[in-house]
Amino acid sequence: MIGHENGGGAPVVYEDLPTYQNLHDRIEHQARMGVLTTNFTLIQPGAFHRANQGYIIVDARRLLMQPVAYEGLKRTLRSRKVHIEPVERLLGLMGTTALEPEPIDLDVKVVLVGEPQVYYLLNAYDPEFAALFKVQADFENDMERSEDNLALYSSLIASLAQDHELLPLHADAVARIIEQASRDAGDSLKLSLRVRDLVDLMQDADYFARKADKKQIEIDDLEAALLAARERGGRIRDRIFASMATGIRHIETQGGKAGQVNGLSVLQVGRDAFGCPTRITALTRPGRAKMVDIEREVELGGPIHSKGVMILSSFLAARYARLIPLTLQASLAFE
Repeated sequence: MIGHENGGGAPVVYEDLPTYQNLHDRIEHQARMGVLTTNFTLIQPGAFHRANQGYIIVDARRLLMQPVAYEGLKRTLRSRKVHIEPVERLLGLMGTTALEPEPIDLDVKVVLVGEPQVYYLLNAYDPEFAALFKVQADFENDMERSEDNLALYSSLIASLAQDHELLPLHADAVARIIEQASRDAGDSLKLSLRVRDLVDLMQDADYFARKADKKQIEIDDLEAALLAARERGGRIRDRIFASMATGIRHIETQGGKAGQVNGLSVLQVGRDAFGCPTRITALTRPGRAKMVDIEREVELGGPIHSKGVMILSSFLAARYARLIPLTLQASLAFE
């Protein structure tokens, strides 16, 4: 069915579509005069068979999306054997006689890759997961912005440009990409490791450079690519700013008013993040000791906002009402 050359090293197989049939060996059929027939020469190897005595890499999310694929994977790892049988028999949808080859001994290391949330969910809800997958490797999404890492990051940018057949980058363009990587990481002392976003930015800049008949990607091409990306995903941002210009969202920028301040909320819509001015108002009046969080009452505020209001309420009680009751009622709203 399959063979490995001597001295060629352990096989490493990446299964892009981890269905049950692609992971395990399958038996194909031929149609002859309206009848499906098969024989041992029609047995085709799956990813497990190709990766035997080696390693197989599977995307965890894609694996969970395929019917019976995850359960079949666990069954194979438990028994250390590859069972060659059609998936229809596993589901009880076929009762006809077919080939039943003997199970094949399996010695393979399975590497599941995916988001951390998928690992946490499987570890929490599948009691067999921790026994079958014992080694966890959690990778960071960013790295320190040190001198050594800057040199490595510049080499990474050059390698990506070469691999994707892009124009060479000017030194100022490389510096601008590094600055954008820090912005994506949300920390001036970090560099984002989201290579996919980095390649998308470089490909967009390459388009503008070739359009202008340039021999290399310059900083203005990167600025044009970033501006174009913000314009493509800025519909909601433009609607919010237009409502401010027409007076629908009223933000006062001059003078002063008691119980009112302007705040800045950072909104994330897809891959576009922008700041949105917000008017915050507070009102106090005589009454029982109670602080009303309007955002929480109407279920528009999140847990972080509600926690902040409760901390503020405790602060007021600790500062002004340590010995006497706090005889006032206050309300707080993000308009």
